[in-house]
Amino acid sequence: MANTALKDILISARQESHRMRHFYLAVEHIFIALLEIKGGLTSSILEDHGLTPEYVTDSIRRKIGKGSRHRLWAGIPNTPRTDVILDIAHELAVADGRQNIEERDLLVAILEENSSTSTRVLSALGLAIDEIQHDAQTRTLSRPVQQTFVRIDFGADFEPKSLGKDELFILRRMFHGYAQVRIDRRLTGGYTPALLLIVTPIQVDGREDAAVVVKIGPTDTILDEAQRYERYVKGTLPPLTARLEDKPTAPETSEVAGIKYTLVRGSDGNPHNLRTFAHKWEGAELGKWLDKQLYQGFGTTWWMQNRPYRFEVWREYDWLLPPILTLELFDGEKTPPDIHVLKFPIKRSKLSTLEYGDTVVVENFIVQKVDQDKQTIQLALGQSSDGGYAYQIEIRGINFDYDTYYRGEIVERIIGRIWKTRNEQLKHAVSALHPDFDAEAERIPLTDEKKLPNPIVTYQEIMDQTINGTLSTVHGDLHVGNILIGPNDSALLIDFERTRDGHTVFDWANLEVSLLSDRVMSIADSDWDSVRLVLKQLMIINQTGDLQKSDELGSELHDALQAIVQLRIIAQHCLAKPDDWLEYYAALAISALRAVTWETMHLPGRRLMLLVSAMAIYEFQKRQQKPEGDEHTPSPDATDFISNN
Repeated sequence: MANTALKDILISARQESHRMRHFYLAVEHIFIALLEIKGGLTSSILEDHGLTPEYVTDSIRRKIGKGSRHRLWAGIPNTPRTDVILDIAHELAVADGRQNIEERDLLVAILEENSSTSTRVLSALGLAIDEIQHDAQTRTLSRPVQQTFVRIDFGADFEPKSLGKDELFILRRMFHGYAQVRIDRRLTGGYTPALLLIVTPIQVDGREDAAVVVKIGPTDTILDEAQRYERYVKGTLPPLTARLEDKPTAPETSEVAGIKYTLVRGSDGNPHNLRTFAHKWEGAELGKWLDKQLYQGFGTTWWMQNRPYRFEVWREYDWLLPPILTLELFDGEKTPPDIHVLKFPIKRSKLSTLEYGDTVVVENFIVQKVDQDKQTIQLALGQSSDGGYAYQIEIRGINFDYDTYYRGEIVERIIGRIWKTRNEQLKHAVSALHPDFDAEAERIPLTDEKKLPNPIVTYQEIMDQTINGTLSTVHGDLHVGNILIGPNDSALLIDFERTRDGHTVFDWANLEVSLLSDRVMSIADSDWDSVRLVLKQLMIINQTGDLQKSDELGSELHDALQAIVQLRIIAQHCLAKPDDWLEYYAALAISALRAVTWETMHLPGRRLMLLVSAMAIYEFQKRQQKPEGDEHTPSPDATDFISNN
C-alpha cells in the first residue's frame, strides 16, 4: 500500500482545523487526518478494535468542540504539542533510515506521547493505548488482507431474501475463520429496523460452536450500544444471561455494523423470545413469570435500586415521538422576514402555530444524527447523544462539502423552512387507522355517553408537566422481542441500544404496550367496537387493580389481560409513592402514542394504542385534580369523562 505523504496529511489536518473553526493545528486535527486515510494503518487498527474512523472522529470533535466564527489571528500556527509530535515522528523516520515522515511515524508518535485529547478519547472508548501502539509499530499493510470465504447457509425457518449484501458482508467479517455459518432464524417481536438473528458458527471439520444472537444495524447505533453495554449493563447482569461477545464488527467500507450476544438456550434446547411463550402461557402464568424471572432476576441491580427523581416530562419522553419539525435548509444570503426563533426554553404554544412554509431559526440545538447520504442532520435539545434528548428537528438539504456536522455538536444557529410538522405526522398515523370518529376532534368516543381526550390534540399537556417519579437503570426498549427465555424458564435480555439511567416505570409502560399488541390484540377482532371493549377492561384495572368478568369480552381475552394485571403490580413497586400512578400514566400515554406511528405494528394493535394513550391522558388529568398543595404541577385543562347527556 502506498504511503500518504506528510504534506497531504497536514493539508487534511488544516482543513479539519478550518472546518472546526479552530485556526490552529493541534494533534487532534492530525489524528483525524490519519483517520481519513481510506484503508490506512490508523483506520485498519481501529476497525480491528471494533470502531470506525467516523465514530472516533465524532468522539474527538465532541470533546474539543467548535471554535468561534471570528478569527483572531492569521494563518494556522502549530500548537506546542503538535511540534513535539512532529519531532518524535521525524526521529522515528530517521531511526528507520528515512527522511520523510509517514503515517506510521505520526500514529506511533501520538500514541507514544499519550497526553493529547486524541489518546484520552481512545481510552474513554475502551481501547488500550499500549495495544494500539504495538499494532502501529508491527502491522504490515503492504498487501491486501485476503479473507477466507465463509459460506452462509440458512435454516428451514429463515427466509434468505431478507438479507442484503451489507448484512452478508458483516456476517462473513464477523465469523472470519469459520468454514460456514447457519442462520437458524430471525428473532421478531420488536419494531426496530435492526436485524436480530440466531446464528450457528461451523468449524472446518464440521463441528458446530454454540449459537449466538447477532444484531446488525446502522454503524453508529451498534457502536453506541456497545458503549452503553460497557457503561450500564456489563457489571449488573445476573450470572446466567446473554452477554456481549467480542468487539463490534464495524468495517470502514460498510454503512452497517454487527455485534454478538451469547445465546443461552431454553429448556428444550432451542432459543425463544417472550413473544413465543406469551402465546403459549396463560395470562396469569405469564404475569407470574414477569415478576419472578424478569423483575426479580434483573431488578436487584436495575429497577429495585430506584431513587427519587423529579423531572420535566418532555425531557424523558419527547424523543419517543416524531420530529417536531422537518425543515428544508434556507440557503439564501439574507435572513428572510417574519422568522420564528426556536431556542430553549421552548414554548409549545408557539409550536402549534407553525405551518408549512414558515421560516424557522433554530438556536443552540445539539446534533443527534448525521446522514450524509440523505444530506440530513437531526437536532435536539437535552443531553448529549449518550443520554436523553427532546424536540427533535430534522434539517434537509445539508451540503457536507461546504460545512461539517458531528454528533454532539451544539449548532448555534441554522435557518430552514418548514416541510413537515409533528402534528401532521401524528394526524397521518391516526388517519391510517380508519377511525369511526373525527380524528381531529378534542375528544374521541369510548361509549355513546363518554369520551376520552384525543391524544394528538392533548399530549402536549402531559409534556408540560413536572412530576415526581423514580430513577434507575432502565433497559430502554423492553418488549417481548428483547426478552429471551433461558434454562428453567429464566429471563435473558438483549439489545441494549437504549439502556441508560432513566424513569424507572418507562420499561414497564413500554412492556405493557408490547404485551397489549402482541398478546392481547392478536386474539381480538380488529373493529373499533372490539378495541373499545378491551380498553374498558383496562380502565377497570386502573380503578380496581383487577379484571371484571364479562361474557362480552370472552374467556380468552380475559385470560390474556391477566398478564397486564400482574405487570401493573410490578410497576407499582417502582412508583415514587405506591398509590400515586400519575407518573406511570405519563409514561404510558406517550409510549402508546408512539406505537400509533409504527407501521410494522398490526392495525388492531395501533387502534388500541390510540385509545390506551387517550385513557392514560384521561387518568393523568383526573389525578391532577387534587387539593391545593399537591406536589405535582396541575394541568389547566384537566377534565373527567364528558357525558353527552
